[in-house]
Amino acid sequence: MTVRASRVHRETVREAGYSTISPLSVIAGVVCAYGAFAIVAAIVGSILTSMDVDTEFRTDDWTSTGAAAALASAIVLFLAYLFGGYVAGRMARRSGMLHGVLVFITSLVIGAIVGGVVGAVAEGDEVEQNLRSIGIPTTTDQLEDVAIAGVIASLAAVLLGSLLGGILGERWHTKLARRAADPTIGPAADMRRRADEEDEARDERIRRDHLVQHDLDGDGVDDRAERNIDLRDDEPRYTAAEWQQRESTLRR
Repeated sequence: MTVRASRVHRETVREAGYSTISPLSVIAGVVCAYGAFAIVAAIVGSILTSMDVDTEFRTDDWTSTGAAAALASAIVLFLAYLFGGYVAGRMARRSGMLHGVLVFITSLVIGAIVGGVVGAVAEGDEVEQNLRSIGIPTTTDQLEDVAIAGVIASLAAVLLGSLLGGILGERWHTKLARRAADPTIGPAADMRRRADEEDEARDERIRRDHLVQHDLDGDGVDDRAERNIDLRDDEPRYTAAEWQQRESTLRR
């Protein structure tokens, strides 16, 4: 996305009296990322299971051990937060990269808070499992069981997905404006195309009609009359003396 387009978006928001950051857009992006993780993780887990691939990847615990499981988790997190960042950037309609970063930070903060609250609740195993199913680590022990490389890959996937999603979400508005201004796209363009097609069909009918072509070609019609030429201009012009001589000759 060009810098100019992003600047225009910010100026529009400033003229409307809004701030640079849209908290509601950030929250919506985080919630969408959580939901997308649950769906994508279930799909990836089903595909890996159907292929008999033993990755130790589980949809209810994205911190499963193993390199293959860490890679699968990173991919799922990237796709989930790509969608979450996209929602935030598109809703905010400005500063897509900033809103993507905020989706990343907010998701971690919410995860830490929720994890702390759940950890303080007695017999919260079922709640913890449900939270892990949407990509929220709920205990410190859970993170300690994961290889550092897996944690880094997962966090990088979340950050990259959020940033890219935010940029793409904001860019959608620029693409919409360009398409609206494009004369070859939209209802008006469809009307022009239909009119051109009707003109071509009419011309083709005229070309196939021999009688119409006969009239258009001017067969049997004085071309000078068609061109509005005064036929009297073709008559010879005489002086008075020549006219008298011509009359006397005709009398003989």
